[in-house]
Amino acid sequence: MGYDDYGWAAGLGIGMFILGAVVYLGVLALTIWVGYLIMRTAVKNGILKADEERARRGYAATSAPPMSAQAPGSQTPPAPATYPPSPRNYPPQD
Repeated sequence: MGYDDYGWAAGLGIGMFILGAVVYLGVLALTIWVGYLIMRTAVKNGILKADEERARRGYAATSAPPMSAQAPGSQTPPAPATYPPSPRNYPPQD
C-alpha cells in the first residue's frame, strides 16, 4: 500500500465552493441590475407617454390643477355630535 495524499482534493473542493458562490452572487447581482434597468426604462417611457397624452388633451405638463379657496385636507373636521350624558355619569341620588 502506498501513501495516499488527498489534501489537494480537499483544497479543490473548497476552491470550487468559493468559485461557485462568487459566480452565484455575480449572476444574482447581474439579474437585479438588469431588472432595475428594465423597470427604470419602463417608468421613464410611461411618464413620457403620460406627458404626451396630457399635451394632446391640452393640459400643460407643468401646471397644477386649479386650487379651490381652501385646499383639501386643510379643512377643520366637523364638531362631534352631542349625545345626552350617560345615566351612570350622574351623581347618585339619595
